Parts: sequence; C-alpha cells; structure tokens
Amino acid sequence: MWHDAQDHADKWTAAEDAEAFANTPCEIISVGWLVSETAKYVTLAADWDGTDEDYGRVTKIPRGCVVSQETIHGQ
Repeated sequence: MWHDAQDHADKWTAAEDAEAFANTPCEIISVGWLVSETAKYVTLAADWDGTDEDYGRVTKIPRGCVVSQETIHGQ
C-alpha cells in the first residue's frame, strides 16, 4: 500500500471542498513481482511472461510513499 499524488476531479473547487480533498489520502494497493528494492524506491511489475526477464507495467514507487509492504509467495 502506498500514497499517490492525486488531482481533484473538478476544474474549480470550493475552498471547503479543497480542504477536505487535501486531508484525504490517495491510498493505492499494488500487487506484482518485486523487480527492485533500494533505499529510495520499490519497483514492482504487474506482469511477467514467466520465461525470461521481460516485465510489463513496471511501477517505481518512492520509498517515502510506501505505507506498508507484504510479501506473498506463490507460483
């Protein structure tokens, strides 16, 4: 789980709505193969072809945005 940047859906927003929006986190849950883990980033791939080192939909998440991380083992 990690916090992402988010734009408000409306072009013009009332001040009270903007304040409520500012205080609501955008929490994302990503599931995938761990490609790399460094002090600055966690990099996941949503797809893997299983035969070589090709990945699809690779996402690099800044470490400071990561809320929690869980390892799931499977085949």
